[in-house]
Amino acid sequence: MKIIFYSIIILLCLITACKHEPELVQLGGNSTDTTHTVVPVQNDSVCFNTQILPLITASCAQSGCHDAITKEEGLTLNSYNGIMNMGTSDLVKYITTSSSKRMPPPPQPKMDTASINLIKRWIAEGAKNRNCNPSNCDTTNVAYTTHIAPVMNTYCKGCHNTSNLGGGVNLDNYLSTKTNTLTGKMICAITANGCAIMPKGGPSLSSCNIRKIQIWAANNCPQ
Repeated sequence: MKIIFYSIIILLCLITACKHEPELVQLGGNSTDTTHTVVPVQNDSVCFNTQILPLITASCAQSGCHDAITKEEGLTLNSYNGIMNMGTSDLVKYITTSSSKRMPPPPQPKMDTASINLIKRWIAEGAKNRNCNPSNCDTTNVAYTTHIAPVMNTYCKGCHNTSNLGGGVNLDNYLSTKTNTLTGKMICAITANGCAIMPKGGPSLSSCNIRKIQIWAANNCPQ
């Protein structure tokens, strides 16, 4: 009996010693194991109407290229549907190539790296027709570097640069932008106050961006 009793005790000890805790399985970053939590990619962070369309319109839908009149190769790139008809893979190919088929075409400057990366990010997020209406308009300490240059790069520089002086206007650097603003050309064009509305063929500047430029001009265009 003692042998049987001790055998039972030993068996119970072995069972207890071999007991395993259930394995934590990480599923989509929701595991309770916080040392290996997966941080999900932030989707839908790029706005088509305020970030992508102005870039592509200014660089690719110029007169003589892919605007509504010329329709080079049957493509009009001033709308979401027009851009999607081209295809996102071709879009990236033509804004990054070094060949004569680049958009915008040589001798115009290539789209800058930040703009190309923004378009790639938009595509990676699904190339959605996402429209944004910013609720906050920051007009504090308006300066060229922080407030005006981003607007020029997105909406204006594609048509108004050193190699492509649309209307004889250059907006790809501080001094030229300041000059064209203080002469009244800039304000006249963005408000259509007796001038041809700009940007041409693309979305108009928001009231917030117009206000930034007006404040910048009133303060003598600080850099």
